[in-house]
Amino acid sequence: MKNLAEMHFPQAISIIDLYHAREHVSTLCQLLFRSDEKRMKRYRDRWWTELDAGKIEKIIFQADRILLQELEQNKKARDEIRYLAKNKTRMQYAEFRAKGLFVGSGVVEAGCRTMIGQRLKQSGMEWTQRGANVIIALRCVMKSNRLEDDWESRAA
Repeated sequence: MKNLAEMHFPQAISIIDLYHAREHVSTLCQLLFRSDEKRMKRYRDRWWTELDAGKIEKIIFQADRILLQELEQNKKARDEIRYLAKNKTRMQYAEFRAKGLFVGSGVVEAGCRTMIGQRLKQSGMEWTQRGANVIIALRCVMKSNRLEDDWESRAA
């Protein structure tokens, strides 16, 4: 998905949905502290706060240190840490919020329901995939007030 977005929208800012990132942090906490639920919840809440502040490297550093202290080679925990490290630029939530960007997928999902669902799911409508893609693209161009620009770019 990331490569597809980069190919079609190279100027876009890629943001991992905050809820999705929190799921990864929760999984990491469960893997690190599976025998100590109180400690697991304490770290989860702390790391969620760090996540909100965009301090992914702090979470990674602390999780690595805990793994070393525990002397447990936990592959799944390492996988979660690698996920956070690989995607840290896409989890700078404080920075994204400061720019007025949404960090959750709710707005996009609601937009898709409105833009796509209302048009494609009207009573009695049937679409081929090609036809649906064309009407979706046209609707998005029209609703974003870019019809003239789009028309000019196609004429060139």
